[in-house]
Amino acid sequence: MTSEAEFASHVADAYEHLYDLVYLRTHPLLDVLGIPTSLPDRKQARQLHSLLLDAIDELDPGPQAPVFSREWRRHRLMVLRYVKGLAPQAAAEQLSISLRHYYRVHKTAVEDIAGVLWDRYVARHPAPQQASPIAGEQKAPPSRLELLRLEAARMAQGDRYARIGNVIDGAISILQEIAGQRGLRIELSLPRSLPDVSIDRSLLRQMLLGILGYLIEYAEQATIRVTAQIDESAVFLSLTVDPPEAIRAVDQDKIEDRLATIEEMALLSDAHVLPTYAGQQIVGFDLHLSTAERTVLVVDDNEDVLSLFRRYLRPHHYHVVTAQTAREALDQARQLQPYAITLDLMMPDQDGWELLQALLHRPDTCQIPIVVCSVLKQKDLALSLGATSFLEKPITEQGLVSALAALEER
Repeated sequence: MTSEAEFASHVADAYEHLYDLVYLRTHPLLDVLGIPTSLPDRKQARQLHSLLLDAIDELDPGPQAPVFSREWRRHRLMVLRYVKGLAPQAAAEQLSISLRHYYRVHKTAVEDIAGVLWDRYVARHPAPQQASPIAGEQKAPPSRLELLRLEAARMAQGDRYARIGNVIDGAISILQEIAGQRGLRIELSLPRSLPDVSIDRSLLRQMLLGILGYLIEYAEQATIRVTAQIDESAVFLSLTVDPPEAIRAVDQDKIEDRLATIEEMALLSDAHVLPTYAGQQIVGFDLHLSTAERTVLVVDDNEDVLSLFRRYLRPHHYHVVTAQTAREALDQARQLQPYAITLDLMMPDQDGWELLQALLHRPDTCQIPIVVCSVLKQKDLALSLGATSFLEKPITEQGLVSALAALEER
């Protein structure tokens, strides 16, 4: 059993490495906070990262708190340091306090957050793996048949979407060591929740490796900043060297083929890549990627379930379309070609078993992953008949989102 002092030490360590997602993959807090072990390592790290960012809101004293009060300063410091990504000195200057004072306030703020998390996840639940609201979503290890169904679904979706945060993490982990050898630091400043983008994951990965590889090769003793902005239809990713003069002069003719290759990969995916200049020298790249709208067709005759699933999925960047009859579901599936279908087995005019078979035997719908959702304990039968996965009602948000997320891990 972790002691409260050890827990506070772990929280402080996790904030120190908040943006090192490789480090977080094996962090002790994963177990204590009940992050599902069934998730891939990078998903566990992302969940811990998001949980710690969300926890900063616990310090918010509200709009009525006096500016520069102890409570206001404590919350503002954590926002500046971990949400906005400022260095300690810069955060201290924003708060008009000394660096020594900054570290005292920082220590108190982290301890306060650790206390909140301790009360929520440990003190009230002496067995976190059973009682934590997140850990409660853990399932038994998937069967061989379920793994095969998931793998087939992933392959079918493989060239349609990419989780940009995961791809960035993977590219950076490959190049981190060589960047360090050249005295380079790669600094991420990304929105807390990035939408998926419409590009093949492997193609995006190669583009990022090409761009980062160029910047690493021609820069020394600098920071490569990776930032992103989002609008309704695109993600604008910027990769630049700071300071710009850290890029040594390069004969543009020598890198023309290299830049052309990156541009060709962008054109293949309907993306746009634009070099950014300081004088005549390329010091970074802007990458424009179209956001992907992942449509989930929810098939259930119960209006309350449809409303619940809408509420569950919309915050996770899914577009929800509903159907209450088998005929309506078939028509929607054919026209929309959704990312996935959730299917109730108890349908009024045609039961879910028949609809499952109809969807799987039509050439225009057979590749759509189907998550069967039912009060019936028929998981093995559903999988044997072709369902991708099975959720037993009542279904929680974490359970549904995890089932859909499993389709993405390639």
